[in-house]
Amino acid sequence: MIIIKNLEGDKMKKVFLYLYLIKEYTSMFIFSNDKLYDEWNVKRPLPILNECFQKRYRDNGYQVVYALYPDKNIFGIIPQEEDKIIYTDILFSENSVIDDNGKIKKDFIPKYPNEQLLISQLGDIDQLVIGGYHFADCVKRMGEAALNMGINTIVDLDLTDLFFSLYRQEDYFNINEYNPEKFKEHIIRSRIKEEIEFDDEEQALKQFSLTYSSPAFGFSTEKLRTHK
Repeated sequence: MIIIKNLEGDKMKKVFLYLYLIKEYTSMFIFSNDKLYDEWNVKRPLPILNECFQKRYRDNGYQVVYALYPDKNIFGIIPQEEDKIIYTDILFSENSVIDDNGKIKKDFIPKYPNEQLLISQLGDIDQLVIGGYHFADCVKRMGEAALNMGINTIVDLDLTDLFFSLYRQEDYFNINEYNPEKFKEHIIRSRIKEEIEFDDEEQALKQFSLTYSSPAFGFSTEKLRTHK
């Protein structure tokens, strides 16, 4: 089932929320030497990410909203006039295990942004799609908080940190839409093909169900039992 679609005459307030698009996170997933993209014949990811925001969301009636730490700036995306920025109640330094000198902090316990406070800055919304960093941590937490607040919510897993590997998969990635069932099929196929420990579909499905069991990901318990 394709969940991202344009509903003609749709008056719902729909938001695509992208978490923490900052240099510290994004630089972990892009080549430090930009010339390598040309040398290795690899498409640059950030222009494609920009295009996804437009085609999947703005063109389908969603407002694009960026959540940022108040001491950081957006990196790698060109915000449009109609986009919005909301801010966390903590600084990046309170969440990052790496200090300003690039060293790991000793006995560090990270603080998480107040998800309810962030969501309240969105106003009254009917539908929320979430992307950003990191799918199994902050993105998942945000999705679960929104669901607990009664908001129709799902995570676009294509546009989380997984994007930087998925966008290269030409047999899978569709710049225009996110399809949860196709995502599931792709991940299971990839694990069977690439990981020796998953030598059959049942084992790969079990691992998928563990990783993507959060209701924010949109895979119900019943759906995770079967794979078509």
